[in-house]
Amino acid sequence: MTSVRYSASAGLAHRKRWGQYFTAPAIADFMCRWILQGGARAMFDPAFGLGAFHQATRAIDPAIPFSGTELDENILAFYQQNGDGSPPLIHWTDYLLHWSEIRRPGIVCNPPYLRFQRFVNRKEVLAAFQRQLGVKLPGYTNIASAFLLKSLSELEEGGRLAYLMPLEFLNTGYGETIKQALLENGLLKAIIRLDCEKEAFPDAITTLGILLAARDGRRDPVAFHTASRLEDLKKILNHPAKALVPPEGLLPSEKWLNRFETTRHDFSFPDLRHLNYYGTFSRGIATGANAFFIVNQRRAEAMGLSPTHLLPCISRSAQVTGGVLDEAALQGLLARQERLLLVNLVAPLDETATAYVAWGEAEGFHQRYLTRNRNPWHRLEKRTPAPLWFGVFSRNAFKVVRNRARALHLTCFHGFHPHHEMEPWIDYLFLYFNSRAARTILGRNKRRYGDGLEKFEPNDLNLALAPTPRWFSRLPEELVRHALSAPDDALPPELEARFDQLLLADPPP
Repeated sequence: MTSVRYSASAGLAHRKRWGQYFTAPAIADFMCRWILQGGARAMFDPAFGLGAFHQATRAIDPAIPFSGTELDENILAFYQQNGDGSPPLIHWTDYLLHWSEIRRPGIVCNPPYLRFQRFVNRKEVLAAFQRQLGVKLPGYTNIASAFLLKSLSELEEGGRLAYLMPLEFLNTGYGETIKQALLENGLLKAIIRLDCEKEAFPDAITTLGILLAARDGRRDPVAFHTASRLEDLKKILNHPAKALVPPEGLLPSEKWLNRFETTRHDFSFPDLRHLNYYGTFSRGIATGANAFFIVNQRRAEAMGLSPTHLLPCISRSAQVTGGVLDEAALQGLLARQERLLLVNLVAPLDETATAYVAWGEAEGFHQRYLTRNRNPWHRLEKRTPAPLWFGVFSRNAFKVVRNRARALHLTCFHGFHPHHEMEPWIDYLFLYFNSRAARTILGRNKRRYGDGLEKFEPNDLNLALAPTPRWFSRLPEELVRHALSAPDDALPPELEARFDQLLLADPPP
């Protein structure tokens, strides 16, 4: 296969730098066939790569003109030497900076999968979108979403578009701009989540999907489909969708990934409020140089660091094995020489702290991305211990920690700081987060990645739902005390049943 030979010759580092993941023939055939069935008389690929869509188009109709753009000279040179013998018109250019008045009847693309911050022309791209579309893209928009937004603006009347995309934007803040563009004039027709991402992309680390859009003047309901196998793509649009939602029923501010769920719950909203009613989740401390800022007891003593310069801090999620972190558990970790002492150097620095800073500079820690933008470089973000932690990543169940040791934490957890008057409800929220009902309710705000990995950002949690204080107050105190004193993380069945009442068994249509 061409992609295998290219991958071997280019190397993993080069492919990661350019965000290159190659399209499976079954996916390319489905996307091109859908566009051509709509009557497109020409095809354009903004990220040509190894020409998978060109090959699929030729197999369907060799007479269809094909053109595209590509920025990576290496992959273009490889294609020219190893291609299919029918070279299309490919321009070596940066698609995100190449704007024209040309409108395309058919656009098909598997864009680079890169975070926007890693793109070398980031500032120029942001300015171009502001100038050309009047859109101010958030700095954390990924490259694939920027490709899609530009292509939507280039689709001609009657044209069709098919994009292979990481679907995380459906649940993110920056995705609101993209979703708004998809909804305008009824452009979006279907989203197909590929639950077979490992079959199609063995190296994928995020959930992938195919977006189908058409500028046909109709506001058709948007179909949400799921493909469990690549084979399913052949007839997937002929099968009932997981959800069929009118465009006016989709809000850009909402998270759309839950539309793919087989069973969608409506919840008892009078008994639920946003979590920011109780307090605020925020990310953990980002040091920028953990090797400098996180030490164990032995290392601290060897460097002569005073206890006044050290704060207890969980640096890895795996260090907390139970649902409660108390002082005894913390001391046990310290005794095992776990790295959970945060070096907190506050001016004026004493002699040992000054020497430690000098060692850090000799090692180059002051030139890291985060540290070089701080003054002084060794000054950390101010944080107070959060009584409740929520794991950033999870599989199958949330990782929730009741922090009774007053320890700090790094970015492996988000910390919840309650409003003063809401402190009495911390234990109740802890129990709720451990319930199966919470997994369903909070799950509407999660971001789903490849291989079952799930992620929450702080604001995903702040806008998630939790029971009201009035609902919590109806729980028997004895049941709550029993659950909090249980030796394991499993909730008593009676308490699980109580939380299950938050889910409506028979949601309205």
